[in-house]
Amino acid sequence: MLSQSLLRVTVNLNQKIFVGFSGGPDSSALLHLLSKVDSKFLGNIKAIHINHNLSKNSSAWAEHCKDFCSKCNIDLIIESVHINSDGGGIESAARRARFEVFKNILEEDNQILLGHHSDDVAETILMRLLRGTGVEGLNGIEQYRKLGSGTLIRPFLDIPKKEILNYLKDHNINYIEDDSNKVNDFDRNFLRNEIFPLLDSRWNNFAQRINSMSHIVQERNVNYTNLFLEKYGELVGHKIDINKLKTLQESLIIDVLRYSINVCNLAVPNSKIMKEIIKTFINSDPGPKSQVSWSRSDKEEPGGSITYKNGFLLISKK
Repeated sequence: MLSQSLLRVTVNLNQKIFVGFSGGPDSSALLHLLSKVDSKFLGNIKAIHINHNLSKNSSAWAEHCKDFCSKCNIDLIIESVHINSDGGGIESAARRARFEVFKNILEEDNQILLGHHSDDVAETILMRLLRGTGVEGLNGIEQYRKLGSGTLIRPFLDIPKKEILNYLKDHNINYIEDDSNKVNDFDRNFLRNEIFPLLDSRWNNFAQRINSMSHIVQERNVNYTNLFLEKYGELVGHKIDINKLKTLQESLIIDVLRYSINVCNLAVPNSKIMKEIIKTFINSDPGPKSQVSWSRSDKEEPGGSITYKNGFLLISKK
């Protein structure tokens, strides 16, 4: 049941809880559920609505969220942002702006809950596969992660979308339906509206199957990471001894580079760029002018650059 999903995750009701509240079905179900907690905890819960100023309905959506929160006896914070896609796409730019607001609001030990569900996990994994993800990309969406000074939590990750819709129907909850979600020009919408219903008609609970696979991959990735770092961890970092690196087989070299780039909090390059790095620094004799740079098209993470100096590969922000 949907209500039990909150019991399966670690949410500290004694600390401040914020809910990212768009007014859509997922966040509406989440906020409604939280409004039913013991009244002594209700004062710790606040909702955050981000007005992206991308729709003619933005003001009406904000008013809907005010009314919804008033009925739930939950305080609402409304923040207005202006989106600059900067070549990375409107969806990604809106997400970055949204998360920047969250980071600015969260203080130490604060929690922010988002309504992502198992269908979102499946969409994300399929999107990554189509873009050429590595094994790490099959991890799906994290249920817990640090965000600014606080913690981001997604309680519904194992819950299918249809269960959320049933909950809304059973409790007669009105929610916002964003017309842009029907526009299939966006890749994610195309998957959600055209591909997923077709797959689900053939393989029932298709999204849940992908979710199960994601859990298995997460466990295997954790095990591999622990074993890999135990043996090769001394090579991982922003400065890599190229002579030691060249003693490894190519697949291990790539993993050292991937882990090192992750440690530097940079976007991991795709396989094409990784091959260029191997060609430039491993299969050739690099010089002080040797350099390979990369960026991520959606700007979600900063791009990086690898250069050579005095026998070391240096990884830095682009």
